[in-house]
Amino acid sequence: MNLHLFLLLFSSGASSYFLPLKPLLHLQNTTKHAIIDEMLCLLEAENESINVQFSKPLHVKNQNCAHTNTEKFIHELKKISSCKCMKTVERDMRKLQEKCSILKKSSSNDERCSETTKTNFSRFKESLEEFLKWVNEKQNCSNITRGESGLYPDSKCSCPDPWKYSKGLL
Repeated sequence: MNLHLFLLLFSSGASSYFLPLKPLLHLQNTTKHAIIDEMLCLLEAENESINVQFSKPLHVKNQNCAHTNTEKFIHELKKISSCKCMKTVERDMRKLQEKCSILKKSSSNDERCSETTKTNFSRFKESLEEFLKWVNEKQNCSNITRGESGLYPDSKCSCPDPWKYSKGLL
């Protein structure tokens, strides 16, 4: 290949054409994170022992209860004042509620939606993770993104492996 042509292609941005697809996808993901993936990462990274009883919904995979469950999780997340990352998760739950149609308030008044159980933080966290994975499977809410610069403004939240969920949930 002519050196001038190569330099022209490289400088014009066409060089991305020559990159293998996998690294190219990784480069695209460095500027945006899916909000559900971020929430799961923050939940997984939170290892603090919290001595508060939490109320968790029993029917996290019931479509009629999705809005009610979101409200319950948000309410319970407000109890955690010591974890900055959980405040981020709480804000992201609100954002999901606004953007995901499955989490909008439904006209159905299913009695099962009000059923909850008291539990510790680790069980509450597991229930919230299960709920988020279910939301991601039911509705394509994982494409709701935010710029990377706004992820952790206080620099206290971090994930051990930020690319763990970059390929989506299994």
